[in-house]
Amino acid sequence: MSNDKPLILVVDDEPDIRELIKDILEDENYHVRIAADGQEAQQVFSEEQPDLILLDIWMPDIDGISLLKEFKQQNKSVTIVMMSGHGTIETAVEATRLGASDFIEKPLSTAKLLRGVEQALENREKQAIIQRELAQAPVGKSHQIKLLREQVERVAKHEMPILLVGEPGTGKHCFSHYLHSLGQYAGGKFIEVSPESFPLDSLKAVTLAKNNCLFINDLALLSDEAQALLLHLLESNKLEHCQLICATQYSLQKAVDNGDFLESLLYQLNSITLVVPPLRDHIEDIPELVHHFVDTQTTRSGLPYRRFTVAAQNRLRNHDWSGNVLELKNVIQRLLVLGNGEDIDVADVDMALASEAEAIENGDETINFDLPLREAREQFERIYLLQKLQETDGNVGKAAKLAGMERTHLYRKLRSLGIDTKQI
Repeated sequence: MSNDKPLILVVDDEPDIRELIKDILEDENYHVRIAADGQEAQQVFSEEQPDLILLDIWMPDIDGISLLKEFKQQNKSVTIVMMSGHGTIETAVEATRLGASDFIEKPLSTAKLLRGVEQALENREKQAIIQRELAQAPVGKSHQIKLLREQVERVAKHEMPILLVGEPGTGKHCFSHYLHSLGQYAGGKFIEVSPESFPLDSLKAVTLAKNNCLFINDLALLSDEAQALLLHLLESNKLEHCQLICATQYSLQKAVDNGDFLESLLYQLNSITLVVPPLRDHIEDIPELVHHFVDTQTTRSGLPYRRFTVAAQNRLRNHDWSGNVLELKNVIQRLLVLGNGEDIDVADVDMALASEAEAIENGDETINFDLPLREAREQFERIYLLQKLQETDGNVGKAAKLAGMERTHLYRKLRSLGIDTKQI
């Protein structure tokens, strides 16, 4: 038996199914432990910390959903695949919300089982790579980025809220993860909330944040109710057992002057303010950023390695990056996906930049900003995915890589939006 194979725990109250799955997986040289009920599963989990759990939903003592929640609270990195012959859409949605990576229906064929296990382990490895990347220090040797890294390293362990300010796409999200990796709650979860997802229940917000890092993105766009709740939680010290990081691309002082943001909340949050510079202020970092994004994309997405010529890098340095680092990352990803040769030259870069500009222009002209948010989001998704399909001549696999989606997820999204790839 290979020593580098992961440990898989199979939890099912039916002996025949349990033993069958064990035999199939052991034939593939996986290490396998089995449990007949929730109590046995809890014991194996605490003693051996499996890499992957195949977890039946319906069991006599503890149901699989409760076990899923418990295991995820104890070890957020464990990968769990739910199994059921009587599952519903609601159950599958609930399992996914709680952290299950997949949902396999019984009866299990050998092919279905092995495909599910392989995909779950592949996704686990991808997530591990992503987490390692997020915990790394942000890339750049310029004075501005070195100074910002030093500031982050000095303040990360402070208990006071930290405010990140910068234009869209500058890397606020990247620096927030770096702050988390260096902070007191690095062992806890990184929980990101937006103005739309901010919990308006005080107890839920406190429970969510406790012993974790709470990252509030687009802070200036919080509703009046969310601002009032956040102010209350800060003034009553109910967020003292978490790392609170907020980010904004807007001037909070202007928002206060316009009556859109609470002045008292601003004073609670701006004691430690870090400014993330726009890319135009540190263009000397572009060659290093190019190498970084090429390495991450080839590792994470399995894209072929392609070398940027010096002339191509110089062209990128002289571009006006209104979308900052995020725009640079998207252009590099497009070049890696759509290119053919081993080298990327100036002509390739010019073509990608023109395509990016055209996509932005077309998107701005066709979205109806009078629609409610939900409908406007659907309209944007349709425009965005159509653009990706056009860039790849209707190749769904390549479009999925450009969009950063799993191919099967993209197929489902295209169907839900009524997009026929044969018409592209």
